[in-house]
Amino acid sequence: MAQKIIYGTVGEDSTKQGGEGFTVESPEPGIYTIMFAQPFATPPAVVATLKDWGADNQIVVKDIDTQKCQVYIWDLGLKQQSGTGSPELTVTKEKSAFNFIAIGEEN
Repeated sequence: MAQKIIYGTVGEDSTKQGGEGFTVESPEPGIYTIMFAQPFATPPAVVATLKDWGADNQIVVKDIDTQKCQVYIWDLGLKQQSGTGSPELTVTKEKSAFNFIAIGEEN
C-alpha cells in the first residue's frame, strides 16, 4: 500500500490556515476535530504542535481513527489560595493555533 500524508495549520478559531485534505471544527474551546477528506486504510500516526506561544500549554491528540482525530489543548496555571502555603494547579481548555501531520496507509 502507498503511504498517505495529510498536514496542516489550524487557527485558534478553527480556521484552516494551511494544508489540504482535511476539514476542522471546534465543538468547544480547546477541542478541535480534524476530519480527513479521504479516510486512511488504518488509523494514522498523528502528531500536533502548538503554533505560536504557550510554553505552559499542553497539546494532546486523541481518538484517532481512519476518518478523524481530536486535538485537545490545555493551559496549566497556578492559583494561590489565600491562607495556604502551596498554590493549586489549575487546568483549563485553551484556544490555540496548532500544526499537525497525519501519516498512514492510503485506502
